[in-house]
This record gives sequence, structure tokens and C-alpha cells, in this order.
Amino acid sequence: MSKKIIQNGSSIGPYSQAVVVGNHCYVAGTGGFVPGTSELVQGGKEAEIRQTMKNLEAVINEAGYRMSDIVTVTTYLRDIADWPAFNDIYSSYFEPESAPARAVVGVADLPAGANVEVTCVAVHQDAA
Repeated sequence: MSKKIIQNGSSIGPYSQAVVVGNHCYVAGTGGFVPGTSELVQGGKEAEIRQTMKNLEAVINEAGYRMSDIVTVTTYLRDIADWPAFNDIYSSYFEPESAPARAVVGVADLPAGANVEVTCVAVHQDAA
């Protein structure tokens, strides 16, 4: 089975931003980077969370999916106390009755000094 590779210029290592195989889209850890760079957005943790979700949506869309196609999300927070702020911003991207399964994990550190990283899997029947 063939795979489609998605690159948007924001990865900070030797990996694809997303890989589409069949009707599944696997999105790598996505952070609050200024699009096309490896620089974190300025403005504090909430700005970083907002940019993370914008970047996740951009990668999903570039792969030919919508946020509503996401079935599971894993979130890593450097400070679990940021969970309420993350939850408020995150919830604006999904309809409550069809939100994906999700885990939020507190971690000691993230690459590039990031405060948040999100990964997901999306599925739809009309994928290439």
C-alpha cells in the first residue's frame, strides 16, 4: 500500500509532519511553531497552544482531511497545570457530540523548549 507524505516546513527533525496510508492520516507531534519555521510563536503559553491547534488543523487539511475526521488525539503538556487553558482552546476545534478520544499527559520536557505537543490519527472513507 502506498503512502502520502505531508511536509509543511515546521518539523525540527527527520520525520514527516503526517503520513497518509489508505484512509488513515497519522500526524506527528505538532507544536506551536511559526508556520514554515522551527521557531516557537511569541506571546506565552496560550499563544503557543492556539498556534499548536492551528498547525494541527493546517497539517490535517493539507493531507485532505478535516478536524472532524480526527478519531484520537494525544497531547503532551510540559506543565499539567496548563490543562484548563489547553482544554478551552482545544474544545473550540471540535463539536462536543463528536469530539475525538483524547489523552493529556504531563511531561518533564519537550523539544525546542515547547510547552505543548499534539499528535493525532484521522480517518475518512474518501481518502486517496
